[in-house]
Formats: sequence, structure tokens, C-alpha cells
Amino acid sequence: MIEVTQAAANIMKRSLVEGKVIRMFLAAIDSTGATYGLALGDQEKDDEIFESRGVKIYMSPKDAELLRETIIDYVNDDERGTGFIIRGPEDEMAGCASCPSVDTCDHDYSSCDHEHDEGCGCS
Repeated sequence: MIEVTQAAANIMKRSLVEGKVIRMFLAAIDSTGATYGLALGDQEKDDEIFESRGVKIYMSPKDAELLRETIIDYVNDDERGTGFIIRGPEDEMAGCASCPSVDTCDHDYSSCDHEHDEGCGCS
């Protein structure tokens, strides 16, 4: 399942263009890991479609097989800069993944059932 955080969903919804869909793809795999991409594009007849927070993500069947456990987030003005961050199943997770409540946290704090402080790993 593709998970889109609320922050990413808000940006994606504002970026939609009539007649185009949001496509996610595996751009490359090298010694440093995987590189993912998001782009507006055309729907293909064999696309797999994942929906999260009201955003549909389209992928080729081959990419969907590899990326179906992906989290798409959007950061603004932190140490990483501004933009989308795509984390796949093989990526080392930071932030909420180090939190003991990772299973109930949606990575943008809106549905976490725990306090966010310096010790939880989410903040």
C-alpha cells in the first residue's frame, strides 16, 4: 500500500493538471540505494492505481511490484530542504520509524496516538 502523508497530499492536490495523473516510478538503483520519481503524466492502460488521502498514484505493474510499500511525504524548510521525500521498503527509516508507536503514527502527526517530544523520534 502506498501511504501519502497529509502534507504531501495537500501539495499533490494543488499540483494536479486536467488530463494528467500523478505517476510514481523507480528511477534507478545503485550502490547508494534506490531513487524514486514523481511526475505528472498520462495514464497507461495497465497502470496499477493506489489511493491514499484522496490522492491517486499511478504506476506501471513492474514499478508497483517494487514500490507498493512506499511512503510519500513532503517537507518544507527542514535540514533536507523543500520537496517530496519518497521512502521505499528497503530504505532505512528515520523519524517515526525509530518511534515505539510507529504502527499508529502517520508521520505527519495528525493521527498519532502519542506525544511528540524529543524522545519519540518523530519530532
